[in-house]
Amino acid sequence: MPDTQLAPFAKSRSVIFTDDLAAGPNHATPPTPSLQDEIKQLRQENHRLAREMEYVRATAQVVANELDTAALSKALARQVALALNAERVLIGVNHDEVLHMLAQYCHGCNPNLDLQIKFGANIAGWVAQRRQAYVCNDVSTDVHIDPPYAQQMNCRNVLCVPILNHQGHVLGVIEIHNRRNGGFFNQDDIRAAKTLAIQSSIGFERAQLYTRMTEWAQSLEMLLAFNAAINEQLDPSLLIRRLVEHAARFLKAEGGMAGLAVPIGPNSELGMVSDAYWHAGKWHTRPQRWQKNQGLPGFMLESEFPFITNNYPNEKWADAALLKEFDIQRALCVPIKDSHDRVLGFFKLHKNANSQPFTWQDAAFLESLANTTAVAIQNAQLMRALEIKNEQIQNLSANHVMRLEDERRHISRELHDEAGQVLIGIKLGLQAMAQQIPPEQAEMRKELDTLRKQVNLSTAQLKELARRLRPPTLDELGLFVALKQLVSDYQDKMGNDLLVYLELNAPEQRLSQPMETALYRIVQEGLTNCAKYAQAQHIWVTVNADAQHVTLSISDDGKGFDLHAPHHGLGLLGMRERVEILDGQLVIDSRIGEGTHIEVTMPR
Repeated sequence: MPDTQLAPFAKSRSVIFTDDLAAGPNHATPPTPSLQDEIKQLRQENHRLAREMEYVRATAQVVANELDTAALSKALARQVALALNAERVLIGVNHDEVLHMLAQYCHGCNPNLDLQIKFGANIAGWVAQRRQAYVCNDVSTDVHIDPPYAQQMNCRNVLCVPILNHQGHVLGVIEIHNRRNGGFFNQDDIRAAKTLAIQSSIGFERAQLYTRMTEWAQSLEMLLAFNAAINEQLDPSLLIRRLVEHAARFLKAEGGMAGLAVPIGPNSELGMVSDAYWHAGKWHTRPQRWQKNQGLPGFMLESEFPFITNNYPNEKWADAALLKEFDIQRALCVPIKDSHDRVLGFFKLHKNANSQPFTWQDAAFLESLANTTAVAIQNAQLMRALEIKNEQIQNLSANHVMRLEDERRHISRELHDEAGQVLIGIKLGLQAMAQQIPPEQAEMRKELDTLRKQVNLSTAQLKELARRLRPPTLDELGLFVALKQLVSDYQDKMGNDLLVYLELNAPEQRLSQPMETALYRIVQEGLTNCAKYAQAQHIWVTVNADAQHVTLSISDDGKGFDLHAPHHGLGLLGMRERVEILDGQLVIDSRIGEGTHIEVTMPR
């Protein structure tokens, strides 16, 4: 039976005897037999106290080494075994009223244990629940020790003491089996075990605090990394993957998945779609779909509330195919909802039976991550919608530019061919009329000559207008000939007030028509802007073409302008649109008083 009624602890004596004192004063009178027995007992007690003090000192040193919980448990188990001359010592640490037996010390046994004992179960659980020491010197008759456990540990007698902090909370237990000399545990052993437990409580509290601080630091790093990841990523499917990875690491989950709410089925009703499963640090391709109330994701779509189970295989929402492939015992599923409580998606974490159960505190934490992710998903969706709008606008602009050039080409041809021919016909008619007028009607002949000159001037202006709308050389002879003509006409117009330098490195083959048109219009716009605003004396135009790229640069020594000014006119905007349509790059560098440099690069 357990030795539950122990006599009060005997007061230890602190007197230290020497051989000289034992011999009596001046060695005159030999000690009596009773005095010799007392001296022998006191010497034995003195040795025992010295040995206990040494173990206490060694335990204090172990605590002072600032080890983590596992290392402290192993070192403490060894010190207790030596101090109490025990065959086996087990150290259990409390986690949510479950004792995790982290270490054991015995000859020839594995120091690492994989044993968990709930409060109230077996000797360790009984001691932890009642927070008092327990001793049993005959395990065969003890009702608190499971026979299979006693047989597995091969224990004859057991001493177990709780490790309590200053507030009386249970930090763990020390379980001691079998005196090596075959004796029983006594009051001195209980006192020594309690003393070592009190000493070790400081170390366990410090180790747990250090572990928590480390976990908090890691959690903060994970959260920062998670925030950085969701801020950098604009793809919703990748966003929720990052959510699963960070949440699984934070809660020490072995697996998980995530999905988005999208229209599925014949009626385009909302359902959940996932493309992969995360396990053991990597993603496994696993496309799945769930309608409302189908599986946990479908349940999330309907209920809009988190779901926790620590018995996943027996749940009606369990994924049978997933259970066959992976070890899943616990599951936590959380919906991803926007600011209007609309479900955007879900994410689910899994644990095996050896892991800590999920709690509602875990669910609340994951909901906060889900809310952050929901904002990122909405931003990503808005950015995608904006990109689509920009693409539509760019396509519309490209179509507008193409239609504009086509219309210019058509108008230019109409002006040159149709209207020009009409004016030439009028000119010929006026000439014929002038020949039929008698010489004595000089005034009428003079009027006809004036009309003929006006027709000639109109014809020239019409041809110039047609050429400005769409120069025929651009279509017939290509960009480089058209640029030479453009610069020549511009130089003739400006005279010596502005000098233009043109450098062309033409390729063997002509460029595409859209590229030639864009480059020609950019040079035309650049020369026009320079004439209107730059007040420059020199302009340098250079075109280089190789097998991969075409580069155009326009520089002047004019007054420049402020790049950060809110309005630069439509000319630069038109240049940029033409370049973007052809997937090119436009760089403008201008400083007030230092001129302007425009550089265009387009892929061939």
